[in-house]
Amino acid sequence: MMTDFIFFLSEAITGMRRSGLMILISIATISVSLIVLGMFLLMSANIANLGDFMASKLEIRLYLRQSASEGGESDLRARIAKMKEVKSVKLVTRDQAWKKFQTNYPNMPLADWVRSNPLPDTIYVKLIDQKDIESMAAYFRRMDSLIDDVVYGGVIAQQIKTVSNFLRYSGFVLVGLLTLATLLIVMNTIRLTVIARQHEIEIMQLVGATNQFVRWPFLIEGLIIGSLGSGVSIIILKFFYVFFVQWFQDTIPYFPLMYDVNTLRTIYLMLAGMGVFLGVIGAFIAVSRSLKTTF
Repeated sequence: MMTDFIFFLSEAITGMRRSGLMILISIATISVSLIVLGMFLLMSANIANLGDFMASKLEIRLYLRQSASEGGESDLRARIAKMKEVKSVKLVTRDQAWKKFQTNYPNMPLADWVRSNPLPDTIYVKLIDQKDIESMAAYFRRMDSLIDDVVYGGVIAQQIKTVSNFLRYSGFVLVGLLTLATLLIVMNTIRLTVIARQHEIEIMQLVGATNQFVRWPFLIEGLIIGSLGSGVSIIILKFFYVFFVQWFQDTIPYFPLMYDVNTLRTIYLMLAGMGVFLGVIGAFIAVSRSLKTTF
């Protein structure tokens, strides 16, 4: 068994040497395809991470009418806190909000522009499940006459989700086209190798070699091509993503980029598996067709 494997491996290496240029083109094509795929996977993961981050920060703000009494505010808060969808309720009075605004913008000549506090009392509501935020916001608008306006960030979250879906689906279409092109190139490369060794293979078949025996060196060749292509793509993606994350964090330190080790490892393993699959399946199809049409 080991002897057969060494023979198949030596035959595969010999075939790759004879078709060096086409082998390099195949490796480069697989690398480019997987780099594009990896970029879309990383981009999709970052957008999903951003969506989760923003969803965790989403809250509903209930702006109360100026006529609301302290007792009315307390009763409203108590009713909201009892709802099963609500995680927490916090009241920020108009005086607290105005002091915070003045602290955040100390250079603004507010005294020249504003004679009295224009801000309302505000109730901040956080939900257990952010999927309920839109329906709960609509409910709060109808809930009580003390509520003057309801504001929430659901529109932004929905826009992020739409962009994420668009990038995901358009990316898969592009990667699908690149995958098809890669398969065709690998198939043609292996098939040229088969044709170049036609007489040698005919002799092997005349002395009793089966199609399976003939096919193995080319499958190993496809495996090597796919492994090298995926290896190159992973190295390039890993280097540039680490560089990009460091640069971006230095520029915008509070932006939630995705650098979870397990997620990145999963993406790189997917690329490695995709490269091996492209190489082996391309070689299998090419050899199967050549054996049927040539011999």
